[in-house]
Parts: sequence; C-alpha cells; structure tokens
Amino acid sequence: MADIEFVQNEHGDSYVITIQNPDGTSADITTYTAAKLNLVTKDLSTNLFSATLGISSPTVTWTMTEAQTQNLDGSYVAQVVLTKTGNQKTTKLLSVKAHKKLPSS
Repeated sequence: MADIEFVQNEHGDSYVITIQNPDGTSADITTYTAAKLNLVTKDLSTNLFSATLGISSPTVTWTMTEAQTQNLDGSYVAQVVLTKTGNQKTTKLLSVKAHKKLPSS
C-alpha cells in the first residue's frame, strides 16, 4: 500500500500529511512559511510537478488539481519540502500510486 493513492483524473480531494521528527513524534513546523510537494518518477529522474501545500503544524495539506493527476498511471515518489528564511527541510520519500481510470460507459 502506498502512502498516497488516487485514481487518474481525480481532483479536489485533500491529502493531509503529518510531518514527523526522526523519533516518530509530530514535528513543530510553525516557523515554516511555505511548503510544496514534489512528485517524480519512481527512478527519481523526472520531476512531474510541484504542488503548493497548506501548512497547519504538524501537518501539510495537498489539494489535488485535475492538471496534476490527469496523465498519471503507475507508481511514483513524492517528497515534502518546507521552507523558511535561511532554511529548507525535506521529509522522507513518500510512495504514490495512481490507478488507471476505467472508461465511462
């Protein structure tokens, strides 16, 4: 099971991701002013998109848009990047699975 799963062309749903410290406790990310989700191919060679995230410590929220999900089908890797003045924090890699959408009948 992937950390994030959705169906191709799905949009409008929100995924809430809890940012954790290395010991598994919730991280305090209140001082971070921006967050983004980078989605790349499984081999890490191609950046597919970067999405702006909402921040509400200790979580970030990705609200999917149709443009982000319309051509996805398969397994991918994502990473959250948090930014504040003079500092950038990256999280562990997240597994992402996009399922093919069946044609309408």
